[in-house]
Amino acid sequence: MENGYHLYDFKGEQLREEPVEKFKQWIWRPRPASLLTKEEQKQIRKNLREYSKVFDQEDADRGASADLAVVEHRRRLLDEWLAWREMVVEEVVADRRERGLPDDPLEGLIKKTEEGEDQVIEEIVEEIVEETEEIIA
Repeated sequence: MENGYHLYDFKGEQLREEPVEKFKQWIWRPRPASLLTKEEQKQIRKNLREYSKVFDQEDADRGASADLAVVEHRRRLLDEWLAWREMVVEEVVADRRERGLPDDPLEGLIKKTEEGEDQVIEEIVEEIVEETEEIIA
């Protein structure tokens, strides 16, 4: 086809063929007639900022509700984990009692001191400076 355009209906049948000199591109999309009168369109253009504020607020509310759902989900997961941890701690304490051990594993290791009294803990660390290996035959 040379420069020009063809029009087809929704069934694919050609309605019109028009050759046009130096024709390159034509973009067209059918738009239905407006359901609003000219006066209503004017009112909408005039109050567009107010409508925009209302829609922006609705968008923010939807975003906040999505954030709230995420927070609630995380809080529920944390509560489940804390309940599981408490159950495990109770099992460990019961097991230690059965074996005749103190409930707190650190109870016998650190001596209790009176309030305000300092406690000094000394730690001895051995360090190997040099090591040689000799083979004796």
